[in-house]
Amino acid sequence: MAKAAGDHLSGSISTIAVRILLIAAMLALPLTGAGTGFIQGLNNSLFAKRFEWAPRKATGNIVFVAIDKRSLDSVGTWPWPRSTYATLIDKLTASGAKDIFLDVDFSAFSSKQEDDRLAAALERFGGGVLLPVFRQQETASSAETAVTRPIPQFLRNAWPAFANVAMDADGIVRRLDLGSQFDGNPTQSAAAALGRVDRSAGSLLVDYSIRPDTVPTFSLSQVLDGTVPADAIKDRSVVVGASAAELKDIFAVPVYGAIAGPLIHVLAAETLLQNRFLRTLDQAPLELLFAGMLIIGVVCGRSAGLITVAATGLTIIIVGEVGAFLLQWRYGLLIGTAVPWAMLMLAWMLALNERVNLGRMLVAIANTEVRNTRRLMRRIIADSSDGVIAFDSDLKIVEASESARTILRADVGASLLGGAHPAVIDVVRRLASEYDAQPSKIHTGLVDFSDNRGSRAVHYEASVTISPVEQTNAHATAARSRFAGCLIIRDITARHEYEERLKRLSELDELTGLLNRREFASRLTALHGKVFVCVLDIERFSSLCATLGRDVGDELLKAVAARLRYAFAGDLVARLDGGHFGIATSAIDERPIERFANSLLALFDEPVPIRGAAVPISVRLGIARSGEADPGALPNAAESALDAARATPGLRWSSFDPSTAVRQARSRRLEQDMHDALQNLQFFLLFQPQIELANGQLVGAEALIRWNHPEFGLISPAEFIPIAESSGLICDIGRWTLFEACTEAAAWPAELSVAVNVSALQFERSDIEADVREALFSSGLPSSRLCLELTESTFLDQGGPSIAKIGALRETGVVIALDDFGTGYSSMSYLADLPLDKLKIDQSFVRRMNGNPNAFEIVRAIISLAHGLHLQVVAEGIENEPEAEALHRLGCEMGQGYLFGRPDDPARMLSKWSVEELLAAEV
Repeated sequence: MAKAAGDHLSGSISTIAVRILLIAAMLALPLTGAGTGFIQGLNNSLFAKRFEWAPRKATGNIVFVAIDKRSLDSVGTWPWPRSTYATLIDKLTASGAKDIFLDVDFSAFSSKQEDDRLAAALERFGGGVLLPVFRQQETASSAETAVTRPIPQFLRNAWPAFANVAMDADGIVRRLDLGSQFDGNPTQSAAAALGRVDRSAGSLLVDYSIRPDTVPTFSLSQVLDGTVPADAIKDRSVVVGASAAELKDIFAVPVYGAIAGPLIHVLAAETLLQNRFLRTLDQAPLELLFAGMLIIGVVCGRSAGLITVAATGLTIIIVGEVGAFLLQWRYGLLIGTAVPWAMLMLAWMLALNERVNLGRMLVAIANTEVRNTRRLMRRIIADSSDGVIAFDSDLKIVEASESARTILRADVGASLLGGAHPAVIDVVRRLASEYDAQPSKIHTGLVDFSDNRGSRAVHYEASVTISPVEQTNAHATAARSRFAGCLIIRDITARHEYEERLKRLSELDELTGLLNRREFASRLTALHGKVFVCVLDIERFSSLCATLGRDVGDELLKAVAARLRYAFAGDLVARLDGGHFGIATSAIDERPIERFANSLLALFDEPVPIRGAAVPISVRLGIARSGEADPGALPNAAESALDAARATPGLRWSSFDPSTAVRQARSRRLEQDMHDALQNLQFFLLFQPQIELANGQLVGAEALIRWNHPEFGLISPAEFIPIAESSGLICDIGRWTLFEACTEAAAWPAELSVAVNVSALQFERSDIEADVREALFSSGLPSSRLCLELTESTFLDQGGPSIAKIGALRETGVVIALDDFGTGYSSMSYLADLPLDKLKIDQSFVRRMNGNPNAFEIVRAIISLAHGLHLQVVAEGIENEPEAEALHRLGCEMGQGYLFGRPDDPARMLSKWSVEELLAAEV
């Protein structure tokens, strides 16, 4: 009876203990369970299944142009020549693409010809191309990040967009950033820009219910071949990126396994276009309420059968999953159900514990599992291809795999210290000492070591783990000193060799063996003290390669590299790209920059021997010093100096001018602000009077655009017009000027005309004839009172089509004037064919006319030539009466300049020239 009573009491205590543990676990799950990897993984799997059960189609507004296997085979080389991308942009432009995202790294320079062709294509597209920038660690061991960007030549006519793809802890991509900071400015990601949202901060959960196979996809080779219908591209955004497995731009995603990185950007943009802003909520309060309801239900429902309890739980799961699916499908609300279902399982165990002695059952199951685990572990250790060794606190080998016995040349029972490598012994002893200090913790260590097997070095990775062993009956001091150890030795020779090879490839230029551009910039950041950074350019390198052959060009690069490596032994020497080399050397001896430049130029006074022949070469240098830019940006500063040297004939080297960087930053700022300037009415027109020289009467005025910037004030057209032309915005600005000038002139007296300048780029790209007709119609200005002033560059490249376009404009009745005559090519061959009405003499001739007989004769000849072609002559820049009188005697009909008035508000201009008299004369 006593034994029975004891067993009953023991069973009761066991049941209560299990009950308390289960209830505690149910209450703890809502607070801590959601952050565990298992729960997160289960929730992510459920989210993916719900995406799979309710698929959606893409909008079709974004087209994916894939660099696939077919495209790689078609072009035949990789990386592709940049002219290939230029051709692609032109093809997409012709098909009417709205905007283009090129998911290709353009951070390194190619040949000048290739870079120029791509830059020209970007300019022709008009600033609608997105180029990727990537935020990444500056070095593998650094926490600081830097932005990898396209070369400045491309960013002048394109927009940067972040293209980072971030993976979750399990290696799966579920969200993308909406943007980040770039050069101090908030910059959108490619997905945010293509998705047409204004946000550039935060992240976006990608809706993987949108099926990738519904995104319109074409091979890049099809676009280049012209086999893609224009309707498939017109008015759509285009994403160009790699899908070929060889290019390794593949990422794991939910539902679809692995897809190309550019396609992830497309799906993220489609998520935004379809307003699928997925979101989560804090479920902990609801889950705690659910846990309490379950506990109350189990305790109060002890009389219910287990089948009833199981059926109730299954019903709850079905209803909950259906509800979570509907919320995710209709409203984009992601509900994690892993914690509630885990609590249901614990509730089932609690209900079972109320009916049977679950504690004893679990102990029996655990004992069986322990025995099975021991047998399984022995088998795993024995059969492992890695060297696996189990040792005790006396450092004696307890278990060892066959491979471990071979590596250590020791067997079970031997001392671990007898055959292990010294590096492994040091780690084991260190971990044993740490265990003595903290016996309750698990201590781990990792070490690499090498061993020579004959003539071949073998590399190993050893992982050591020391864990406490629980001994309930041992003395406290003895228990403190007992532990179990595990040593795993893995052969990493192949990985070591592969990593060394990858490191060499990632750091060095394959042809010359010098550092590559990326590694050169990275190592610059680690240099201390003063340094000179020089970029050396082999002049006419492309011409040499074209004349002598690419093989000879490669030999030349190797010879130049060898000469630089010998002269700058111990310094940083790199081949940046093409015929560009980079040198970074210490400047601690305070030598003048001139001496450094001359010593470097002197290296190439002697010809370079190539295949038995002496090839003379000439080089130019751009030099920057530490302190003039950030260390990582010094190569760009030196290249800026090199550009200045190449732009000046006879100049063999140049040093970096910091003011150049300031001007470039200002230009980038003005280009960004110019987009909003038209909408915010920051542009305005002034008018300069045009006078008939015979009688001094006002006959018209030239419209001149000005920009009142809210921060910088008035900005000269000489500064912002080139920026507008390079970005393609000149077409919009020119159209606004035309409409504004016509509207203003329509209110003037009928005798007065208005002249409007038309940029060559605007003339080429826009439908100028349609713009003129619309401006005249909307303003009511007669066509005969509008004069369009064109420069010679308008028709130099495309003479025939341009002449036809000018003829069509004249048929509308407008007057055509040739502006700035005498400053350009001034070819007689095209002048005879142009359908012109007026010819404007450039002010540079007018201002020198009275003091320079040669200039006077040139003006006389221009006027005589114009009259012979039945053209009226307008002289610009007249500043005094003698100039006006001389031009009148030579037969010049009209003039404009400061003598008659500066550019002014139209009302003030008209009042100064007694327009009231003109109006009275009309009456």
